[in-house]
Amino acid sequence: MTYPQSAQAYPPAAPQPKPTKFGALAWTALILGIVGVVGSPIIILNNLTIVVAFVGAVLGVIALFGTKKVLAGIGTALCVLAIVFTVIAQKAAVEKIDEIINGTTNQGQVSNGDAGKGQVGNGDEGKGQATQADAAKTPPTWGQRYTWKSGLAVEVSVPAACTPGQYASPQGVERAVKITVTVTNGTDKAFETALLTMGSDAQFNSKKAEQIFDSNGQCGGGGLDSATVLPGKTYTYETSYSVGTQPGELQVTFQPDFGSDKAIFVGQA
Repeated sequence: MTYPQSAQAYPPAAPQPKPTKFGALAWTALILGIVGVVGSPIIILNNLTIVVAFVGAVLGVIALFGTKKVLAGIGTALCVLAIVFTVIAQKAAVEKIDEIINGTTNQGQVSNGDAGKGQVGNGDEGKGQATQADAAKTPPTWGQRYTWKSGLAVEVSVPAACTPGQYASPQGVERAVKITVTVTNGTDKAFETALLTMGSDAQFNSKKAEQIFDSNGQCGGGGLDSATVLPGKTYTYETSYSVGTQPGELQVTFQPDFGSDKAIFVGQA
């Protein structure tokens, strides 16, 4: 006699985990966003990080349609921030480079000149001080002193007529004027005047005014003067320019180094 067998009991099946959709993209966007934010201030790397952040933002947007929406949102936001930070950093770097190359103009202090009346530190430099003006709108002129933030100062005398010698260059100058430049070193380091003379340029009536090289004549050696000015000392040299036959406006620019602003003297000559 046989007995019916009872049905074998089986444990209930475990619920199957829901498959994640675009989960890998969400994690990728998050990682790329972090990399982009960290690398955005580094000028050498941020050209690469902005590409990485852009790719991460695209992947993050796609991942928003998946199951890891919060993670995808955070990754996308980080990528966008990385792009914004990179643009700001690059803009600031470009402005700084442009400032170094082109220089700002007349940001120092303008005062009445006092050339030849003593050395820095003996009290003479305080004579004739004018209130600090907006030199960018009212540039310094002949007989005034321009002082950079470093303490270095330059003065330019009133242009005087000079006659180039027989062997002066260029030839055929219709009219020449000579200025006297006085450099006052108010810094704590020695200054090489070659830096100032090599960076100078001049215009007469909105056209280039050529320097005259006349080492044996009235007009001087052309302004390419090289001397070491110790702290607290002054140094004077002469330079001349070829200008038009009629009086007009002469503009002379000085810049002691690429990081400093340009001192632009303007006046009649």
